[in-house]
Amino acid sequence: MNRIMNILLVMVAFAAVSCQKPAVEQAALADPSDLKVEQVDEETVVLRWTDNASGEVGYRVFLRGEGDSYSVDPLETIAADAVEHTFGGLTAGVEYDFGVQAVAAELRYHSKVVYYNNFVIPVPEEPEVPVDPVDPEVDPQVVPSVTKVKASYAYIAVSYKVAKINGSNPEHGVCFSASGVPTVDDIKSYGPEIKANTEILQVVPNAYLEDGVEYQMCVYIKDGSDYRYSEPQTVKLEAQPAAVELKWEKQTYAGLPADVEVYKTTSKLNDRNFNAWYAIADPSKVDFRVLYPETVGTKKTVASQAEAAGDCLALINGAIYGNYNIGVIITEGKMTQQWHGEIEGCYWATNSQLYQLTRPIIGVDKDGKAGAYWVGVPQQGTFYYYDRPQPNVVGQAKYGKVTSTSPVPAVSWEPYYAISCGPMVLYDGLVCADNSMVDDTHYYTNFECWDESGVYSAHPDRTAVGVTADGKIVLFICDGRIDASQGAYIKELGPIMKSIGCVHAMNLDGGGSTGMWLSGAGMINYKDSSWRAVKSTLGFFTK
Repeated sequence: MNRIMNILLVMVAFAAVSCQKPAVEQAALADPSDLKVEQVDEETVVLRWTDNASGEVGYRVFLRGEGDSYSVDPLETIAADAVEHTFGGLTAGVEYDFGVQAVAAELRYHSKVVYYNNFVIPVPEEPEVPVDPVDPEVDPQVVPSVTKVKASYAYIAVSYKVAKINGSNPEHGVCFSASGVPTVDDIKSYGPEIKANTEILQVVPNAYLEDGVEYQMCVYIKDGSDYRYSEPQTVKLEAQPAAVELKWEKQTYAGLPADVEVYKTTSKLNDRNFNAWYAIADPSKVDFRVLYPETVGTKKTVASQAEAAGDCLALINGAIYGNYNIGVIITEGKMTQQWHGEIEGCYWATNSQLYQLTRPIIGVDKDGKAGAYWVGVPQQGTFYYYDRPQPNVVGQAKYGKVTSTSPVPAVSWEPYYAISCGPMVLYDGLVCADNSMVDDTHYYTNFECWDESGVYSAHPDRTAVGVTADGKIVLFICDGRIDASQGAYIKELGPIMKSIGCVHAMNLDGGGSTGMWLSGAGMINYKDSSWRAVKSTLGFFTK
């Protein structure tokens, strides 16, 4: 009986177990899809995917470089529902594999790892160098080499040579680029005459360049139909001179209208006593004129020229002169004096060399609009105006005749009254003359080959004319060589003119010629004797 009962109990238990429902097996997480890799920069990519999983506790991402095993980045699981991850610190040119996996609470329910293989960040292209040093067709002797570079706030000076020249004085010079290796299609300054195995010094004025900008610079030379370039070098103009702090006081003269304002300073200039004046006027409200006695050799004082005109308001002495004015004089739209080669500013003989020059020139057109340029006269009756000078260096190689395209393409300007002299001390807001020397005698910025002992090395009485940003004309003088006022160096004149609002300014004749006449006041600056008679004058007149 007991045996029968035991059998029955076992059968009941088995039946009970057989009637229970089987347990539900958990499914693995859905795999991510649409895996993409996007480059951010040269060392960073973003891995992106579509999140297809539900209930994941996070995602795990993988990275493997060439020859490496997969590594997990980061080691811990990233957030659930993540759809992207950034990898940094990668190396361009290396092949990478990436992976991503949805992570469950238990390892057996993780999704599969989805891969993106063979991704490479491109290696950045090197800028194209104009000269291929391994090009078997290029004779290395015709490639220029730079021997010295000197930077000032006023210029970049480059010394260079070429071992071999094909042809006679081929086109050559210096080129600049602020965005890569330069070519002749970028900023370009033509060089002086060149000979094989001879070092050339070329000065590039700051009028070609921008203040505060770093440039790549190459020397170039034309070899047949091709250009050959030196290795590029990095150059930058030095910082402009600090502003000159002078206290100017407005002066009142009964004979002057309100349209002509006059200011005076007795502030010290670099610890020297200094007396200076400037008159300023809008040439659309008063006339700006240049006076030039027509008879050869005739000279008259500033006062006598002002009084003879009858309607003069303010007048200063003009350009340096001999029997003729040195430079160009334009009155009523015409050149007043005849062309006189060495004297006029087309050429200048110094150190037994004859230099082709451009001279600074400032004036107004018929509508009274002021302008400042450099003028070149290759022959009688031919004039070209430029916004860059021909940068001669006394004692160095000479430049050829100016043309409509050299030293730079000529600009269109029709002055009605204008006068040339020099040097230009301020152009486009940049001080462009300094006192740095090539040797014990010659100056880098003496582009017009002036007598350097008087113009550059001394600080005598000075006269200058300038143009402000809003087109007004400034007439400036300072006393010199007296205890009360010891004058100004050329390197100081530009900062002074800039401090009173000029963007362009040109030095005029100075020393004993310096003088300013004002209506109702006469000559206002100091002279220990009578004022010197001068060849030309410029100033303001009743309109």
